[in-house]
Amino acid sequence: NQSTYHRLISIHLDSRNTGENTDVFFYHHHRSNSGEKLANRIHQTFARKYQEHQPGRQYSGSVSSRSSLYVIRNTHPPIVFIELGNIQNSRDQRRFVMKNNRQAVANWIAEGILADYRQQ
Repeated sequence: NQSTYHRLISIHLDSRNTGENTDVFFYHHHRSNSGEKLANRIHQTFARKYQEHQPGRQYSGSVSSRSSLYVIRNTHPPIVFIELGNIQNSRDQRRFVMKNNRQAVANWIAEGILADYRQQ
């Protein structure tokens, strides 16, 4: 029995000015409804989890199409390109360097994927 649910998650760390702190952003191909839905579900999970675990912290991550990126433009299954943050910024680094934070991010991504899978 072959599954029809295929998705690609590409995780990226940006390198910007040291002082530039960024939230987690989600990109999809502009013609991919499935990719957009998945990006929105993962984004909603992040927004909910930030509100739960860091009340009062402003979360400004977003979902948008970004078909100019090579990996998005040249991938056949629906794709979500996740920008985890700025590797040069010490606040962003905590998200992917600290073991518990890295695990939380992985759990939130997985939760969003599972929500998307259940809604298909």
